[in-house]
Amino acid sequence: MKQKMTSRRLALKQLASTAALGVLATLRCGPALAASIGKLYGTRIPGVQGKVISKQDSNYELWRQAMVWHKSKPKRYPELIVQAQSVEDVVAAVEYAAHNKLKVSMRAGGHNSTGTSVRHGGMVIDLSALRDVLIDTSKQIASIQPGVRSLQLTRAAEKQGLSFPVPHCPSVGVSGFALGGGIGLNYAQHGGMATHSIVGAEVVTAEGKLVTVNANENSDLFWAVRGAGPGFFGVVTRLHLQLYPLPKAIMTSSYIAPLDDLEMVTSNLEKIRKENDVSRVELLVVLTQHPEAPPEVPPEESKICFFIAFAYEDSVAEARALLEPFARSDLAVKSAVKNEFVEFSMEELHDKYFSLRDPAGRQGRYIVDNVLTNDGSGVLHALADHFRNKAPTKDCHILASYNMNMEHKADSCFSWVADSYVGCYAIWDKEEEDDINYDWLSNTLPLMDPFAIGHYPNEVEPRHTDRYRKCYSEEDWKRLAQLRNKYDPSGVFHQYLTQSEARGV
Repeated sequence: MKQKMTSRRLALKQLASTAALGVLATLRCGPALAASIGKLYGTRIPGVQGKVISKQDSNYELWRQAMVWHKSKPKRYPELIVQAQSVEDVVAAVEYAAHNKLKVSMRAGGHNSTGTSVRHGGMVIDLSALRDVLIDTSKQIASIQPGVRSLQLTRAAEKQGLSFPVPHCPSVGVSGFALGGGIGLNYAQHGGMATHSIVGAEVVTAEGKLVTVNANENSDLFWAVRGAGPGFFGVVTRLHLQLYPLPKAIMTSSYIAPLDDLEMVTSNLEKIRKENDVSRVELLVVLTQHPEAPPEVPPEESKICFFIAFAYEDSVAEARALLEPFARSDLAVKSAVKNEFVEFSMEELHDKYFSLRDPAGRQGRYIVDNVLTNDGSGVLHALADHFRNKAPTKDCHILASYNMNMEHKADSCFSWVADSYVGCYAIWDKEEEDDINYDWLSNTLPLMDPFAIGHYPNEVEPRHTDRYRKCYSEEDWKRLAQLRNKYDPSGVFHQYLTQSEARGV
């Protein structure tokens, strides 16, 4: 037994020098196929200078598939795809759609796991070419267009000594991420959900009008912008984001243990949180598979638990002090691998833990669902056996974020206040494996939903009944419907994906 445990520990230590720690980088953006297409297209829309692609164009299917980053392309076919080159293009496209009774959906980064921008019929307005970033250092405000991605904003803000709770993956579009809630880097210190750092927006309404949205102007639309995500009834052409001082010291401590030792990891985590003020520390626990484990290795030996703590502070001493309780705990003694007090810049953090250089399959076929909960550790234990024994591929994993620092705000439709997010991710390569992966994810729901306060709208699987509805409180859901009727009475914009749409029925 001792020899077997020693062998397991040696195998786990191989992780410390591999890119496998990039397991956290689960959301990836594939190549922008559309950007390389130079064909002149026959369809024209008055006032639109960008490309207009119809079903009749020879490159239509390339464009349609390019609207979604992963390989699990939805079997939904819009009539038109408009690649906007300006705000004027967006206005003209919305006016054309309204006049011709074409329902509109929007695509910025195309990162949403459901492919929500690709709908049956109607028009997709592709906003990915709108990538302007303006930084007002005196007000600490970033003004960004919807095509801006995480790394672009990180770099622009960092040059001014500022930061934003951007998506963890550098290729994720900031706009869709923030509109749907936004669980980002350094959320514990930066106001919790990134959507609450939206201080204003410019929106094209169903009437084709460009309006300013903030706490004082069109405040009801401002409420909806902050959290409605893929169900928002307008086109956001610019977001104004509150920035924060750039941390002068970023430091991490990470620990790896066999999945069998999950109880050791979570009990130590909860003990540390109870006895120390680590509320400023971003805490992630990932249940995943050892990336180098041969297929014949039993699940109890190939599955691991990876825990990491991120401190963002004004000095190395302050960051180290926040991570000291973890180094003094049994985590440091009993984990098979530990890597403590490692310093990073923000960009280095992206590269180390959330890099685009992910293993084969990370841009495969993809589904996810989640809970927001006050018992993240309880959810992990409820899911552990299902993950250990039934996860259908090596890239399936479960991620828990603690210290979410959520608030319910009267000027935001993001409904929930919870300590933790837990997401279940299935990633695979072959279409013939769809059913077994969908079934595995579906079977996680009755295990984790009893712990749920609510759900995170950016990462739900609408094949499951009424999932988007459960992302909002009853009161907020009703108000969203009322505002949709007010601002889009003719139904120009698509609503949230329904269960039948998501299934391609």
